[in-house]
Order: sequence, then C-alpha cells, then structure tokens
Amino acid sequence: MNLCFHELLFTIQFNQDIPVRQVQSSLAALIANGMTFSEPLKELHQQNIFKPYVFSMPYPLEPDRIYRRGRMYCFNLRTQKLDFALAMKNYLPQAQGNARVVATELRTYSQPQISELVSLTPIIVTVDNLCWMPENGIGLLASRLHNNAAKKYKAINSEFAEPEEMFFELLEILNRKPIAMSYKGTTLLGHKVQLKVKPQPWAQQLAVTVLAQGLAEKNSIGFGYCIARR
Repeated sequence: MNLCFHELLFTIQFNQDIPVRQVQSSLAALIANGMTFSEPLKELHQQNIFKPYVFSMPYPLEPDRIYRRGRMYCFNLRTQKLDFALAMKNYLPQAQGNARVVATELRTYSQPQISELVSLTPIIVTVDNLCWMPENGIGLLASRLHNNAAKKYKAINSEFAEPEEMFFELLEILNRKPIAMSYKGTTLLGHKVQLKVKPQPWAQQLAVTVLAQGLAEKNSIGFGYCIARR
C-alpha cells in the first residue's frame, strides 16, 4: 500500500498586490502557464480528468488579507506522481503570471496513521451546478466527499474495490458562513471541514490520496487542500 506523496515548496514574489480571495486564481493561472512548457503537461491541463495535484494558499497571510507586491511568500503543491513533481519543479520557475518563483524544494513524505483531515482551503462540491450549501444536507456532502476520494484513488489503482462504507466516520463544518473566493469572474462559495478518518488500510489510502490530490472538487485551482493529524 503506497502511503507516500511528494510536496513541492515554492518561494514566490507577487508583482502586484493581490487580495486573499483572488490569490488561488492567480496561483492556478501561474501553474497552468508552467504546464505549457511541456507537451505532456499541456495535454494533462487540457484534459477533463482529475488533475493529480493540489496546492495551498501562500503564507504567511498578511493581517489585512492582502498579499504585497515584492514580498516573499511560500506555497506548497502536493502530488502522488513523482514525474509530475519533478516536471513542475523544473517548469514552474519559467512561468509568467502575477507572481514569479524564486526558489523550489522537493520533499517526499511517508504518511503515518491519519486520524483526522482538516481542510485549510475551502472545499467545493457542486449540486445542480451550484455550490453545496448546508440546506442541501450534510449526508449529501459526506457522500460526495467519499465518492470523490474513491474515484481519485481508483484512477491511480484500477484494482481498488470500493467498500460500501465511507472512509471517515465524522464530518464537521468549521465555518459559520460560506467562504467566497473569486475565479474567472465568478464567485465560488466553499466550506472548511474536518474529517475523522477510519483506521482500516483502505480508508488510510483514501486519506493519503486526499492529502496529495485534494478533498472534493476544483483542487487544481487550490480548493480542498488539507493537513493531517495523527
């Protein structure tokens, strides 16, 4: 059972001030531009499939929630695919956008037992072309989170037999009101969540997949980035 994932640490400078609600869109555009330097990555970006990565918000976050032009920030990009990580380490410093990469570092982690997953960026689940809201029901959200994680793992391990039970036993919404983020002229409404993960090996593998590829949808634009707790 593969419980490893790879994490790229990028140090960046923005070339203009960017509010926090727009920063994920800016980083997504930078990553997309970096992928154009490789034909396989360019094809991957254009395909309507699960993208094998997720990335964090830049840190540290300024007190007024505006990232400053010229200051140094870091963000993390995770994946289970080493070839993708090595390619992005090479190509992202060449990318053009609202930020430039000034340093990179690649780390590989072997994740021990996970007891909880906590989303640091909002999760997005779409229901009838709208973002999930509490009135849609917590049961629907739980089902979508589990099914999405299982499909991502199935995409990298076709022999995976999805169990009937979910890989987590507790789902908690952490925010009181939806979190608004801007993307391509529209506003996406997300939520931060915490999952209590089951100890079975198959559940742990899905949890690692979530760590490496993100929870729920739109991970390639920075949604669903999680941390693990033992």
